[in-house]
Amino acid sequence: MGKTFGKRLRTNRQERLLSRRDLGEPGLAEREVSLLESGRREPGQQMLSHLAARLASAPGCPPRPGGPNGALYLGLCASQAWDERSYFECLETAVAAAGAARAEGDGEDWFELSLLAGNARLKLGHYRFCIRQASALARHPQARGRAELRARALELLARACQGAGRLPAAVRHGREAVDSAQEGPVPAEVSLAACLSLAAALTESGRVSQAWEYCRVMLLPLAEAVPDTLLAGKAFWAVGNVAFRRGDAAAGVRYHQRAAALLSPRLDVGLWASFNKASASMRLASGLHDEQTFTCIRRAEAALAVVGASPGDALDIIHAHGRWQHLNGNYARAVDLLSEVWDARGLLSPQTAAEVALQLGLSLGRLGQAEAAGRHLEESESLFRLAGAPDRSGHVRTLADALAEHPGPAR
Repeated sequence: MGKTFGKRLRTNRQERLLSRRDLGEPGLAEREVSLLESGRREPGQQMLSHLAARLASAPGCPPRPGGPNGALYLGLCASQAWDERSYFECLETAVAAAGAARAEGDGEDWFELSLLAGNARLKLGHYRFCIRQASALARHPQARGRAELRARALELLARACQGAGRLPAAVRHGREAVDSAQEGPVPAEVSLAACLSLAAALTESGRVSQAWEYCRVMLLPLAEAVPDTLLAGKAFWAVGNVAFRRGDAAAGVRYHQRAAALLSPRLDVGLWASFNKASASMRLASGLHDEQTFTCIRRAEAALAVVGASPGDALDIIHAHGRWQHLNGNYARAVDLLSEVWDARGLLSPQTAAEVALQLGLSLGRLGQAEAAGRHLEESESLFRLAGAPDRSGHVRTLADALAEHPGPAR
């Protein structure tokens, strides 16, 4: 279960000065409303209609449409679709809800629903559309007037640029998001999300030393201070990622263990899946192919079986299995798995596709297929360079040169 629906329901209720009992009547107990707001119960269609109607007719508030074409109902439906990881449905419904909110004269709700639509586009890999939408939201007068809204729009823009392989732009917008979050009082969740976007962009672009300094100065203090366990877990997760990428596997394991203790599947199964998938990837990239690494892969697979795996999730799991096989010396099997991911590279970001090409080239090289290995290493170098990661591109060039000089299988 997710909490996006519950948060939207609670916000709508509080804006209308309704108690949980007021919102539930008639027919829905106060405790049931509490369970909905905490994400511990999922609403059915009839319940959604009831809640939207009650919100629309709140005493003392301007009347709003409460039917199936109104922003209240559509916004609740879009939020529930997000929690169910039905991102196509979320996108379509959020766009319709944003249009309804604009027609009803609720500019703030239009902005929130547009952000939700943008995040759904990001999940679907519609990076160019997401970049255009997030850019427009960051420039909107509402965002210029409120630090929180601008930070959220810029954070979305940074992540979309990273997904599209525009790493220099991702770093720039990540910095802007952090700056906006520091301009005024913003919720801890927004501030942390901005920090995470910058740390991820710096790391992906090869600026690992800068990312680590940023983690030390900003992210770790936030992680230690924030009372929300999920937010703290996300922060330790990010710090661990940077530690792994800077070659400090011991610190990476330590911070990921702290994250694992906070990111319980009971609280958010989807987040648990993403964390274990990412943790396995980082461990494999550091050469760790122990039982704990394989446990991370199994946990990710089990959690994704519950919440539903997107095409990108499925490719990430196959990629992890391919790297696992390579590290365990099963190079032919690694080539089979990595080739499957490479064939679907259109669904991947340029830097992720570059990683797959790199791993595939290394596995082919181990099998003595120097020509095919060289082609994939050249693809990897080109993709890293295209994404704006010159350090990583240079590393692949060194590997390609070494392969050309010694084309036989590695001993």
